[in-house]
Amino acid sequence: MTRKQQTKGKPPTHQPLVPQNREMTEPILAGTAATDYERYLRTDELLALQKSPEQRSHPDELMFQVVHQASELLLKGTANELERSREAIGTGDYVRAVKLMDRSFRMLDRAIDLLHVLETLTPYEYHIIRAGLGHGSGLDSPGFLSLLHLAPRLGQAFFGQLDGAGISVEQLYRRNNEFLALHEVAEKLLDFDERVQLFRFHHMKLAHRIIGGDVLGTTGRPVDILRQRQEHVLYKELWEVRNEITARVNAKTRMQDQGHGRSG
Repeated sequence: MTRKQQTKGKPPTHQPLVPQNREMTEPILAGTAATDYERYLRTDELLALQKSPEQRSHPDELMFQVVHQASELLLKGTANELERSREAIGTGDYVRAVKLMDRSFRMLDRAIDLLHVLETLTPYEYHIIRAGLGHGSGLDSPGFLSLLHLAPRLGQAFFGQLDGAGISVEQLYRRNNEFLALHEVAEKLLDFDERVQLFRFHHMKLAHRIIGGDVLGTTGRPVDILRQRQEHVLYKELWEVRNEITARVNAKTRMQDQGHGRSG
């Protein structure tokens, strides 16, 4: 008897992964929601975090809450990827660090974009909503503050590697072909610094547009404090090295001015 004849008519020895009487759309994760999508993302809880229509002081309040809550989620994701990037820099895995920073920037860019949604509010619409904010202020954003707390540690990881290589910031840029991967990390740190400044700038302009620039915010602090903070940079050495490089080039080419062209 052949092997084919021996197995003919016998049931398969393996069992299907999903019972035949179960539809693939039937949820298998723990929870009470109708689908695994809802159970995994906990959408019942997530979508219950906004005020109901009867609780809103103004029809625009749902948009106001959704924008801020979405921003906090994006900033949380940004901070998580930057923390992973910091760890990668510390181990010398610069390729992975750059990839993680690029991912974080995509989320941070979306948080910046959301600020422009808030610009669709008029001053009177905002002031109706503002009455229910208490002392709430964007300056107290836990997501944005987490980026500010992470930034110095991210910088320490980078400058630690720079010290380990025995080179200065200027030498890193001058010898970038030799230290290409670390040079790319430096540029990504500058990208992060620039985005933080952009976030602060657009937040400042949003405040000016909605409540004015010469008034007190919800926390009792002057709105002008936003301008003061916007001028702060995270990685001063990475910005100042540009001046050093330009001064070196100017001295070499006998150009006396600092800029793009010669003085007339």
